[in-house]
Amino acid sequence: MSEAVSRITRRAGLAGALAAPLAAMPARAQQATLVEIGTQGWLFPVWDRLARVDMAALRAALQTMTETIGVLRSAQIQVVICLIPSRKRLMRQYLPAGSQVSPEASQRYSLTQAECARAGALVPDLDALFRAQLQQPNAHPIFFKTDTHWTPIGAELAAVEMARQMRAQLQLPASPRPGTRLGELRPMVLAAGDLTQHVPPAQRASFGSEQSLLRQILPPEGAAALIEDDSFDTVIVGTSNVQPRFGFQPVLSNQLVRPVGLSWRPNNVGTYAALLEYVRSEAFRRQRPRALVWNHLEPDMVSGTNSSAWGAAAMPPAEFIAQLRRAVA
Repeated sequence: MSEAVSRITRRAGLAGALAAPLAAMPARAQQATLVEIGTQGWLFPVWDRLARVDMAALRAALQTMTETIGVLRSAQIQVVICLIPSRKRLMRQYLPAGSQVSPEASQRYSLTQAECARAGALVPDLDALFRAQLQQPNAHPIFFKTDTHWTPIGAELAAVEMARQMRAQLQLPASPRPGTRLGELRPMVLAAGDLTQHVPPAQRASFGSEQSLLRQILPPEGAAALIEDDSFDTVIVGTSNVQPRFGFQPVLSNQLVRPVGLSWRPNNVGTYAALLEYVRSEAFRRQRPRALVWNHLEPDMVSGTNSSAWGAAAMPPAEFIAQLRRAVA
């Protein structure tokens, strides 16, 4: 099995619910051009362009996404899109003075959601979920100030809502094995956000560590502790927001009451390459999933499979679809 593919086989126990591609920019670009310094300690990546959205590129990328959904559904794999909203758009009050958010940028999330749903995917509205959370008094942050990723709290909110909709709308039989067993929230420290490296050195000391809360994983109980089966019928495929450090996978497993696999790649490789890697893996050949949760970032929706953002993993859309068809045939 690929090193990127992992699995969880622990018992359910949660009592209640609660980055953009760095490598897309030229390596020799000036550090100061890669980040916008906002107010109250917030940093934002320049590649999430809110003032102007390339609608032709967005439509082309959505065409590839909808074809991908069709290929997977034809292979009897139910598709769920985990579309993470633009951190920059949601936290726009902290943008530098004079920043603009175009009407197209305001519609980018809803357009993506609608097109993917039309193609047959389940696309929970994490944008509405996060906006509602941001209105709550004393709410825990759902994004880090100096990092392109969501916090574990944001990941947990998304996982709980996605599991709720998956239980209601997907055809998933009861699992013979339990989901991840979870405990209390404990502090998690982010030593340095990934955007601080692009701040001019003289200003870097102004941006320190950040803290969030992360749900603890408990050891399995009883007979589940003796199970070493690494198969699963639900899998998450995506990039660094779904990596283990943010806790999305174990909460989704807990809430679905079933083991959930994970296959992820760094965002400069991209979620398209991550999908191809998974469907070519031994884990996929051993057991095809009934449901595949495919993770995307809203700002990346203008970057199709042939975008230079993905480096050596970039390929023409037709080639990507052809390779996907062969892998799932």
